[in-house]
Parts: sequence; structure tokens; C-alpha cells
Amino acid sequence: MSKGVIHVKIIDVHAHILPGLDDGSSDEEKSMEMIKMAESQGITTIIATPHYSHYFQSSRQDVLAVYEKLMAYIKSEGDCAIQIYTGQEILYSEDVPDKLAAGELMTLADSRYVLIEFLPFDSYSKIFRAAGMVAMAGYRMILAHAERYECLRDPDKMQELLEAGVKIQMNYRPIGGKWYNDTTRWCRKMLKEGNIHFLGTDMHNMDSRKPDIKSAVHWMTKHLDEEYMQDICYRNAEQVLNDKQIKR
Repeated sequence: MSKGVIHVKIIDVHAHILPGLDDGSSDEEKSMEMIKMAESQGITTIIATPHYSHYFQSSRQDVLAVYEKLMAYIKSEGDCAIQIYTGQEILYSEDVPDKLAAGELMTLADSRYVLIEFLPFDSYSKIFRAAGMVAMAGYRMILAHAERYECLRDPDKMQELLEAGVKIQMNYRPIGGKWYNDTTRWCRKMLKEGNIHFLGTDMHNMDSRKPDIKSAVHWMTKHLDEEYMQDICYRNAEQVLNDKQIKR
């Protein structure tokens, strides 16, 4: 186990920085505040993932238009080196595979990887069935913020999902929580077992959901193997950007 300080580049695969599309950033200035904070903590690249759900249904054209406007704003500020790609965080429903195939929904950085979320108390059977449907449509499912799903506290179910090829994304925030918090303990256990493939800030604002990853990175530096930390912070996400298979 590595005990020293690990310096890693970080790609954030889950962020709500495109203004006005969901419950994340409200304007370009707020987006820039989040982006600058992220950059100050070692994040070099962000995949912007506005919600697509019953409440937020931005089209591909909407997302790209807001993205281009934000990029122009960032360029006008002139002091930010972060790279930003587009995607969506998609609340699963039965028509999602067809909408992906039709190009109505967005994958991460135009790859075959798609960030899928569920409601916290959705059944395991729904998640497992969705994984099969997404795979049959030719896409690779990344399960968003896995710490939220009660059904995955059953280790057998988590293992079955992994064996089915589902990739698992966890948010930074609970990793850096208090040791007595059930969710923090579960997150740390999953990391020590090597069950997580991606980490994300899931940043929405500069108040309750800002991109503050220091505590999580501090814990991981002390407790995780350096190679694995490189994978989940950067290398696996780099494979997404290149639309390649993740090694582990």
C-alpha cells in the first residue's frame, strides 16, 4: 500500500457545469467558479453531464449550444486550462436504449460509454435488466454514483453487476466523510476491494455540492494502491475519451 503523497492527474466524469440545463450551474459565472476550484485541486479534464430525466430533457442540440457558449466564455476569461467534453447523466427508462441508438441521448465524449442513473430505491432487478438492454444496444453502461443505491449494499449483487460488465462510478464526496458514516464506510470498502472504475465530483454549485475532493484524495493516498488510484482518477476515464475498453 502506498503511504506517501500520490500526485495524479484527474479526469472528472460527472459534473453539472453547463448552465441552465438542470439543477446544476445557473449561469456561466457560477460554472467558471466551479471549474476554477476543480482546476485548483488537480482536475485537468471534465466531462459535463447535465441530467436527462422526467424533469430535465435537454436535446443534444441544447447541450451542444450551451457547451459552445460556455467554452466561449471560458476563452474570454483567458486563465483556465481545463479541457471540457460533453455527455449526459441519463435517468434510465425503457426507451433509453432506443434513444441512444437514434442519437437523441448523449454518451460520454461521443464514446460508447453512457452514464446511467437510477432512483435510490430502484430494485436491483431493474438495474441489472437495464445493464443488459444497454449492452444489447451496443453501449457500455457506467452506473452513476453507485453509493446511492440501497440494493448494492448486498455484495453478491455488486459482484454480479461487475461480472456483467457494468462499470461503476462513485462520487468523491462520501469517500472523504466520517469513518462512522455508513455510506463512507461502504465506499471505502468498495475501493479497497477494487470494485470502482471511475470517480466524479458530481458538482452542481459552490455551496452544498462544490468540487471539493481534498479529503477523498487524502484518504485514497493513504489507503489505496497507487496504480489503482491512477486508474480510477485518470486512466480509465482516458480510455473513455479514446473510446477504448477499460483493462480492469
